[in-house]
Amino acid sequence: MNDFGAIGLSGVLSGRSRNPTILVIEDEPAISELLKDELSSLGYKVILAADGAEGLSKIQEYEPDVVICDRTMPQMSGSELLQRLRGSYPQYKSMPFIFLTAMTDPRDRAEVQSFEPFAYMEKPLNFGLLQKTIQQALNAN
Repeated sequence: MNDFGAIGLSGVLSGRSRNPTILVIEDEPAISELLKDELSSLGYKVILAADGAEGLSKIQEYEPDVVICDRTMPQMSGSELLQRLRGSYPQYKSMPFIFLTAMTDPRDRAEVQSFEPFAYMEKPLNFGLLQKTIQQALNAN
């Protein structure tokens, strides 16, 4: 049994003909693999990217239902990615974007609020809270 508990995917999938796709953009392989394993076990299709530049490419290729992204990465940070996504790609303006970051200072959160992330979650990872946030993001879209 994982930390997601009894929260099922049925409520998330109601009205959908396919399993939701989640893009995880994270430069730490252990965290990426952990997220992929946990989310895949719940029925999500999970795609991984190691930095913001690769993440932008995969957003355009797969058009995920939700993006989970670290803030500090090589090539292009999560903040830069979200700024570019919201500013240059209007078709993705409403794509739910969840930051999952070790940046816990309130000023860090305030720095990205104008780009309208769906959520700003702090590491260490709380799977139950992440699952609820994903469900909310899917239901809002």
